[in-house]
Amino acid sequence: MGNNDIQSTNKLLRVIVALLLRRRDEQVLTLRQQIEVLDGLGVKPLEIAEILGRTNTYINKELSVIRKSRKQGE
Repeated sequence: MGNNDIQSTNKLLRVIVALLLRRRDEQVLTLRQQIEVLDGLGVKPLEIAEILGRTNTYINKELSVIRKSRKQGE
């Protein structure tokens, strides 16, 4: 296993742990909220698309909407 593979695996494990810690039993996160959480954890849009079973175009569109809403909130 190469150093790159180990780093990639470690990153994914950190994401999984963070997602498990953020899990809320009473409240189910919307797809947009899931995208926002994964983006906040440093997951690339292409990886988010693979994780959530959506297209890369869809994820990029949602990230654009999320970023615009953040700017308006400032």
